Amino acid sequence: MSTGTDVLTATDWKRTFHAYGLGTDVPGHLALLLSDDPRDHASALDHLYSAVIHQGSVYSATVPAARFVAGVLDRPGLDTAAPGADAVDGGSSPSLRVRLLAFLRDAVEGGIGYLETPVPPPLDTTERDRVYTAMGSDDEDEAIDIWEDESIDSLMYHEVGVAMGEAAPELYTAVRPHLTHPDAATRRRAVEAAAAIARLGGLDLDLSGAADMAETRDEGAVIVLALGESDGDTTEFLAHTDPAIRACAALAPGQRENPAALTELLSALRDPEEADTWFEDRPSFFDRYGTVRSALLREAALRGTPEDAERMLPVFRGLTPFTSASTADADLGPMLEAAFPDGLPENLTGAQREYLRALADGVLPWKGAQVTAFAALLRRLGLPADREELRVLVGEWA
Repeated sequence: MSTGTDVLTATDWKRTFHAYGLGTDVPGHLALLLSDDPRDHASALDHLYSAVIHQGSVYSATVPAARFVAGVLDRPGLDTAAPGADAVDGGSSPSLRVRLLAFLRDAVEGGIGYLETPVPPPLDTTERDRVYTAMGSDDEDEAIDIWEDESIDSLMYHEVGVAMGEAAPELYTAVRPHLTHPDAATRRRAVEAAAAIARLGGLDLDLSGAADMAETRDEGAVIVLALGESDGDTTEFLAHTDPAIRACAALAPGQRENPAALTELLSALRDPEEADTWFEDRPSFFDRYGTVRSALLREAALRGTPEDAERMLPVFRGLTPFTSASTADADLGPMLEAAFPDGLPENLTGAQREYLRALADGVLPWKGAQVTAFAALLRRLGLPADREELRVLVGEWA
């Protein structure tokens, strides 16, 4: 299996695809990364994140693209600022190397997603050729309709998920040296990429070098989150002096049965607005939730039992004053689901009554809230999406 520039000629790009069709245009864009012109880099990155990865989805062309990127990570000149990138670390823009490590992370995590689906049978050569022929068809309807074909599920699983997994050892080998790169932002993205690759390929994840060099909260958090997602034991970090590190340790799936971890999550949520300001360069782990507080809330509610509802009530009360119709589903939904696991009961408990009272007293713009995901959640739980009806329910009004 090749990596780096050999991928450009060793890949049958006519038998790959991305979000907009066949991957025959991918090698030309990848080659722009070998240029010294920032405008070429901008064009290449734009293609990588518009076609090769599209809104989080990855495709068969993503696999050779990832192998190419892995093979050029050690090229000189990649530490220059990447065009069009948001600034981190107090104002410095991430380098091209950082952006490429982030691409590898995103590509691999997309591959993991496909392997979490039921295994479809692989396509035979005839069926595979039929799909790729349709994708390259001049008939626009045919090229579009093929995406609805059930054969696409097989291609996604086998030619994206499985193929990415087969590339994992080479990808990991390419990323590992950057775990101890002199630049902190590079180390952080390398940790995230290495962790994703290790999960995909079932590889042993060694972050000791990065841990030895960690200088900031951002670095420590990325390492602890990566350790937790890779089934590592984060227990020792629950006693860390930094509340952000303790919370990241508590988020680990391996801590879901640990009462001390739930206590730590609830402690962090005493000031949810503060939690959202913890990081200058927020770990990508939180991107799937939107905010840090949403990740903490979702995990705390997942672990909490109905008996824990009263413990979470102060958090709920603290969030209701500043939530909005668009954020209420993420801010308040997880705790309501935990407090009402079987929907609205015939007789409210004291804690359930207090949840509804806090909700009715909140600043949520109820008229606009009736068409949001939060309103759908309330209906699913059997709760009214109306302030006055809530007040009647808790007995404040006759």
